[in-house]
Amino acid sequence: MKVLIPALSIGSRALCRCAGGRVHSVYRQACNIELEHGELLTLLGPETGNVPHGIRCALPEPADWRPWLRPAQAVSANGLSLHVTEAGLAIDLSAAARWYCGLDRCAIDLCAEPSMHALRSVRRVLWEQGPESGFGPLLKHDAAPSSPLERAMQKRLWQALPALSCAGSNLDSATASRALARLAGLGPGLTPSGDDFIVGYLAALYGRCTCEPLLRPYLSGLSGSVRQFALTANLISRQYLLNALGGEFSESLAQVVWCIAAHDKLRLRQSAERLVRVGHSSGADSLLGLLFGLRPALVLEAPAASAPAVALT
Repeated sequence: MKVLIPALSIGSRALCRCAGGRVHSVYRQACNIELEHGELLTLLGPETGNVPHGIRCALPEPADWRPWLRPAQAVSANGLSLHVTEAGLAIDLSAAARWYCGLDRCAIDLCAEPSMHALRSVRRVLWEQGPESGFGPLLKHDAAPSSPLERAMQKRLWQALPALSCAGSNLDSATASRALARLAGLGPGLTPSGDDFIVGYLAALYGRCTCEPLLRPYLSGLSGSVRQFALTANLISRQYLLNALGGEFSESLAQVVWCIAAHDKLRLRQSAERLVRVGHSSGADSLLGLLFGLRPALVLEAPAASAPAVALT
């Protein structure tokens, strides 16, 4: 007997055409499906925020995909539902709401003093609550990485970020592309820290474009390079980079951008705290990229590793 699970929402880039695919990887709140044409579709649990390529579902308790699905299982679609015949499972898409992040309508005014207060609040969350992995710890000025990989990452960061900051100030997309190339794929994990940082950086540019229209040609000039980074990335990281090229980002990242634009102090801190808890360091690295894309100095002037939290104001 087939179990029918209703979809709650469908992301703007979720491909629900009659394309087959196979289960790629399964976690408690997410199941990644690799479609025949190479795109990624992710089934999400009800506790998870939306993503552009995701379908959020009303999973029955204990809200865990792992008892149902296994890697390599075949997935089919007919436009109204997804079927995993081997698992005896179907996802009903008929009543799901469409979701998109809408950053094309966002307007961050960096000349407004409340915007600077908001960015300092984001920086506090990063340095006080960020994980011990990823880019954040490597940017503290007296950080002493213990592994050769971390030392190499730190050296690469301190070479690439000042160049990227200067290129962004001059709207020099060619130099910026070269700086981003030094970050692409940098770090371990399904979504390396460098790729997460790039996604956050692009979210910042999209959030600024309404108030700073001269950024649009700069952003357009980065698109070719970012597309190349995506082509060499793993399946999951590739999809997030391709989403970002289209101005589409995860709900958890987009919420931070919207709260900065609205100068909503309470919701901003809550949203930033939720984001830094995503993955091992993915959320924190994307938040770092966002902060850098809005005000590079707040990242490059990172505190010393031993500095007390009270000093981060």
